[in-house]
Amino acid sequence: MREGRRLVFTGNGRPLELRVGAVPDPGPGHVLLRTVIGGVCGSDAHRLSGDQPDPGRPVCFGHEGIGRVEALGAGRTVDGAGEPLRAGDLVYWTPSGPTPGSFPATGWPPPDDVPNPASYQDYATLGPENHCYRIPAGVDPEAVIAFGCAMPTALGGLDRLGPIEPGQAVLVQGSGPVGLSVTLLAALGPAAQVIVIGAPDDRLAAAARLGASTVIPLVGTSEAERREAVLDLTGGRWPEVIVEATGRVEAFPEGMALLAPGGRYLVLGIYSGHQTVELDVVRLNNLSQRVIGSLGPSRFDDYTATIALARDHGARLGFADLVAHRAPLADAEAAIGVAGRGEAIKAVVLPETG
Repeated sequence: MREGRRLVFTGNGRPLELRVGAVPDPGPGHVLLRTVIGGVCGSDAHRLSGDQPDPGRPVCFGHEGIGRVEALGAGRTVDGAGEPLRAGDLVYWTPSGPTPGSFPATGWPPPDDVPNPASYQDYATLGPENHCYRIPAGVDPEAVIAFGCAMPTALGGLDRLGPIEPGQAVLVQGSGPVGLSVTLLAALGPAAQVIVIGAPDDRLAAAARLGASTVIPLVGTSEAERREAVLDLTGGRWPEVIVEATGRVEAFPEGMALLAPGGRYLVLGIYSGHQTVELDVVRLNNLSQRVIGSLGPSRFDDYTATIALARDHGARLGFADLVAHRAPLADAEAAIGVAGRGEAIKAVVLPETG
């Protein structure tokens, strides 16, 4: 039987524990993966800081993963898109499934027949409800994980938003992975211009490389100055689509004040706890505006679309260059801190390096 390491969260305010244990062979319908890359998400930092409720039991996390198929359980022959799946295939996977409470996965030791699909471990076991998608040969896995769960989140949000129409102006608030994902998707579409407000400078440079027509620095500008800049860029008609991707509640009133009549405001930022903000419902009603909240992808096809984007545009636009911090499994907690403080556009954990 294989043996592997697993990073376990035991409670708010406690350091992550690196535990070692046996890794069982995959059961019926399961897939055993050797983790190649675990992507760090901002929500991991929220969990470590106690912003999310303590699950009351040891859990594993890491919900962005690329791995190599080690073994297939009986009856598991295809990936989530129906493509043949074989030992040795490189796949992009999501641990989330349709079963409530299926993730985060229970920390070691779980029963042998309970899959653990978290990515902060040497081996991940996917159950029948956990989808994985084969990465074609020649596609850089770092180009796929560069946006992590942010790209499926952006795809899901834009699906819920509805089509961006030709000639419309799009404003993106935030230049983290979610904001950069939206920037890329909007730039690949029919928008007349894509304006990004964000910080720091390296993220704004990435936004410009991914297709932003104009970037406005958040640091060193006032809300009034940003308002004037957006008004000038749109010829006084304001953006028809605004996407909030900062996860900061103070961005909401600024965004609403910039939204055109008949405009749509998509809230994609990562929030935790309970936060409130004033909303002028008379203005919202009289200007026929819409506010759409969205958490995560809208369908599993968003993961295959993420792979396709890396295949078609990753090399040309330097997706892999967004990965700015790499850490071995033992240093995953430090990598989460780097991501949480915004010190790297994308941080990843590489279990195979130590």
